[in-house]
Amino acid sequence: LDYSAQVYDQRLDSASRVVSKEKTQSTNGQPAMLASSTTSTSRATVNVRTVVVDDGKTTATDGIGSSDVGEDANDQVCYRDTLEVADGCGPIDSLANALMRALLPTYPYLKNVELVDYKVRILDPASATNAATRVMIEFADTASEATWTTVSVDRNVISASLNALVDGVEYALVEHAPVCMLCDDAYTL
Repeated sequence: LDYSAQVYDQRLDSASRVVSKEKTQSTNGQPAMLASSTTSTSRATVNVRTVVVDDGKTTATDGIGSSDVGEDANDQVCYRDTLEVADGCGPIDSLANALMRALLPTYPYLKNVELVDYKVRILDPASATNAATRVMIEFADTASEATWTTVSVDRNVISASLNALVDGVEYALVEHAPVCMLCDDAYTL
């Protein structure tokens, strides 16, 4: 998988906190809560490039997100770029939601994959905010009841989390999916 991502967290934006605080103050003794402040606080955008089996019926859009179909310079391998946006309870939840939303049309097997546990550990606490973080994510396959853990280290916790998420999804496709276009022998160049 080739991917890029961007995350916006409402709680980190000081202007959003001020607006949210003003709208949650009571009017006539009744609180006026924003629906969005209680459901999702983050939004992630993920752009994923996947290999597509060219069956002659490839379309330029799948109706859910934005997608472009193209071929490489040798006109041998077709690929699809899919741009998806999803909301979540935090930046990692929104990244996981956007990633799954982008991949499920191409890899329906991923509906069996669940994120079971998410752990973050600071590796060098003396470095304060410049510390390296280790992210461990445990996944489970509901079809086979198999579990696996992926690990990523980066000074940016979001980057480490996204890398661990993608590694876990790739592992699920390579090891547990009936068909996988990620394997080297899946197609010939």
